[in-house]
Amino acid sequence: MSCNDLTNANPRISARKGKVVDLNIDFINNGVLTDPYAVRKVEIYQGQVAPHNLVATIPIVDPEENLYPAPLCQETLGTTVVAGRYHLPFSIPTDFVAPEVYYDVWSYYPIIPCTDGTVTSACDLDDPTLTPQILTECHRFWVYPDDWFSADKLQTIRFGFEPLDQRFYAPEQRPLEVGLMPLPLYDYNFNLVNPMIPYLKPTISISTRFCEQLVADEPCRIGLRQGAYRSNPYVVVYDLDTSTLLKGTYLYNIKLNLPDGSSRVSRKFTFTVS
Repeated sequence: MSCNDLTNANPRISARKGKVVDLNIDFINNGVLTDPYAVRKVEIYQGQVAPHNLVATIPIVDPEENLYPAPLCQETLGTTVVAGRYHLPFSIPTDFVAPEVYYDVWSYYPIIPCTDGTVTSACDLDDPTLTPQILTECHRFWVYPDDWFSADKLQTIRFGFEPLDQRFYAPEQRPLEVGLMPLPLYDYNFNLVNPMIPYLKPTISISTRFCEQLVADEPCRIGLRQGAYRSNPYVVVYDLDTSTLLKGTYLYNIKLNLPDGSSRVSRKFTFTVS
């Protein structure tokens, strides 16, 4: 998949065998997005990060080469490269075990590892003596068997919505999250509902208290709630930029588009910007 077109790649929450997943990562130094000197490799582990669970290794070209950071993609905003934001379009092999959680471990040099601070012919990035300077970051993604669902119309799928964020302070930019709960909460058909949740296509609509619409059916994403939520771990996430809003109270609702063509809409929730 081209680095200029990751829109068709599956997100981490809903990777599928035989399809491309977008393994995204942000490198942050002292609270600022920053490019590390060299990403060296990405290793994929099944179920647990252990040597015997290693299922794939993706080497990255040397930083001196023109193709660096291939096969990684660096995020762009228009024609401007965004520092610190990388994507690995990873094609899931058809022989991967699914459903299963996988871990992607990124190994990188944060700064030039040479003692004199410059890259020389004697500075071999694969030199074992430089290994202590390599940092690693571990993230995870979920792989499912395929894109197919079935529905016999015998049971109606129901969802409850729980607003998790009600107060924002301008001019912050942070996610607005709404908990997504299959109903009845502890007695729903797990095998019917759970396989489709990562593939739901949620949208959000936002208006003022006087019903002046500001956002209409803008795409959201499915994420995971922090904490031990075994029955309802999913959230609908929308990145809210309060710098574009006046101080006050706003109304919003979430719409879920299900694979069978039906939809579910939450009641009106509120959030305030102070």
